[in-house]
Amino acid sequence: MMKSPTSQAVSRSRWSQPALRLALVLGAGLGSLPAVHAADLSWSGFATAGYAISDRSYTYERYVDRSGTFRRDSLAGAQLVAELAPRWSATVQATMAPSVSDDQRWDTRLQWAFLSYRLSNDTLLRAGKLRMPMYLFSENMQVGASYDVMHLPTEVYSTAPTNDYTGFAFSRNWSLAAGELGLEAYAGRTSLTARAQQGGASPGELHTRSGGVVLAYRHEDDVWRMGWQRSRIRVDGMGQGAGPLEPQQGGSDIAPGVPLGADSDGIDTRVALLGADLHFDSGLRVVSEYAWRHAANAVTPKNSQGAYLTLLRPVGKWTPYVTLARLLSERAARVAEGTRGGVDDQRSLSLGSSYSLSTNSKFKLEWMQVHIGTSSSLIDHSAGAGVVQHQNLNVLSASYSVAY
Repeated sequence: MMKSPTSQAVSRSRWSQPALRLALVLGAGLGSLPAVHAADLSWSGFATAGYAISDRSYTYERYVDRSGTFRRDSLAGAQLVAELAPRWSATVQATMAPSVSDDQRWDTRLQWAFLSYRLSNDTLLRAGKLRMPMYLFSENMQVGASYDVMHLPTEVYSTAPTNDYTGFAFSRNWSLAAGELGLEAYAGRTSLTARAQQGGASPGELHTRSGGVVLAYRHEDDVWRMGWQRSRIRVDGMGQGAGPLEPQQGGSDIAPGVPLGADSDGIDTRVALLGADLHFDSGLRVVSEYAWRHAANAVTPKNSQGAYLTLLRPVGKWTPYVTLARLLSERAARVAEGTRGGVDDQRSLSLGSSYSLSTNSKFKLEWMQVHIGTSSSLIDHSAGAGVVQHQNLNVLSASYSVAY
């Protein structure tokens, strides 16, 4: 499993050789570190080639339609760790993946770039480009070979306004009579270009200030987790009283159901999460997460809840699973917005399996059916979807993931 992450955007210029871009980004990151002996360096890598196709003409989750796409799940990454001293280390990770701000482009980005200082065996300080440790799979969410499901449920994993930040993190562990208790606190800032949907220009830069705390209890393979995060989001060019950009106008939500429009203080987003990953003697594994989000100061606040439940059980090299997921905006927002696409009312059922080709590589297959109720902000209305409600969407996916 990869070490705890960070994220930093690099130049968005359109280089012609993506592999060279990835190597240059890694080299630039290491070039900023103090010189270390070669024996103090370790490296790892990961990649996923994934294909998804639906039975609908409109676009779901940015890329998926009946034409099929490799963009939703495909990426490649590499990581370097430098042990600078007994208590000091530096980590750099770069990925090549579809752009977070432009559906038509691939970007090479620094995902992690941080310094670590270990005060003791139980206490760690980190500073730099970091990933918010909110979800059960935050650390390894891009390493497909480290989990068995095809795609971490968007109903929960799209809840926070951003997953990455530049700042600091503090973590402390306590050994208990049975298990271990861990506390993580973090704070920082993020700036990125708001996503431009198909047919629309980007509405500007998003500037986010975030902080949060996470408490986790681990006992053998079981994990219980709870977290709280608060973010203040400001969008360049959005003045006081500005209305939300509708998806039909080529706009962009900060997260599903959270509009860009806000008053002069920006959008105040608060997220609470609960999660559990439990293993039973029968071989059954139960994974579940619940997310609650409140967006204040938005012109049309859209508070929401998201949750999923996954059941898995290994059978030889196969690990079949079933996932039920739900994403629902509060009733007042659904009534106010109606069918305009800025709110969420959807549920999904996924049936799939992974097949372990080796200890560090997996092949995965999945069928997912999504039921759209009143509306879904995960549908790209700017692509001419029109009113999409009270209908099912089927998605077939296949992927190969490796970590080394």
